[in-house]
Amino acid sequence: MKRLSLFSIILIVISSLLDGQELVTKKGFKILPEQGDYALGFNAVPVIDFALNAVNIMVNTGQTAAHPSYVTGFNQNLVGKYFLDEKKAIRGIFGINAGSATNRQFAKSPHDQLANPGNPDAWKEVEDVKVVRNSNVVLGGGIEFRRGHNRLQGFYGGEALVGFLRTTNVNTWGVVMDTIAINNNFTNLDGSALNGRILKNVGGLTVRMGLRGFAGVEYFILPKISIGAEFGWSFGIGFTGRGEVTTENWDNTNRVPKEVTTKGNASTSFWGFNVDNGIANNLGSSAALNLIFHF
Repeated sequence: MKRLSLFSIILIVISSLLDGQELVTKKGFKILPEQGDYALGFNAVPVIDFALNAVNIMVNTGQTAAHPSYVTGFNQNLVGKYFLDEKKAIRGIFGINAGSATNRQFAKSPHDQLANPGNPDAWKEVEDVKVVRNSNVVLGGGIEFRRGHNRLQGFYGGEALVGFLRTTNVNTWGVVMDTIAINNNFTNLDGSALNGRILKNVGGLTVRMGLRGFAGVEYFILPKISIGAEFGWSFGIGFTGRGEVTTENWDNTNRVPKEVTTKGNASTSFWGFNVDNGIANNLGSSAALNLIFHF
């Protein structure tokens, strides 16, 4: 509520200061977007938090400032517009987010320690390597219609979104699984059992699809710079596949390790029609305060 109140105060003050001005600058540049303009939008909440911090209104010292984004739920995605004319724009959302984290653990080889119990210099070092990979892709597009002739502009429209999400874990174990290791109860460096250890765990692919309608207002505080509020309704569906796990098991008959790949034991599906809290795992959240730049 305090953010909305400050937002309203800002608009009233700016409106009173700029009332009566023409919708062009002294150099003749248009204040409102026009055909062929591009736009990029960002979350305005950090800006408001910064203002509250500067003037210390309502005891908000700005700790809630977040990384700039467009609409809540679209963090880490590029969101923009292209104006077909002054009253109509294409909206696009594009995000390819991927990451990998590697953890390494080192220890002396239990094989060498067994073979040379009194000679630590002969104990070679082995390592376990655990890699976690994440990928999250979001694509979307839609159309926006606008109304208004002055600095205050209203807009509405719809957009479709699709997203893909997956996590993969890969383990490379340093202790060799063989007859000596099994007979002497060797373990991995983290203390887990050699027999039945996971080599690769591929999470089920999550696919999310959504349709979102939106409406909002913008006020152009400066030429081609506006602050606005957007509200939306979303419907989404999605599913997560079973995935698969590859393990290394000890074949006691042939006295050799054997890799076995099995499907995951669960899958999920979901759907929802939501206001404010988004759809299909936050594929398209709804309410936002925006700061938008046109160029």
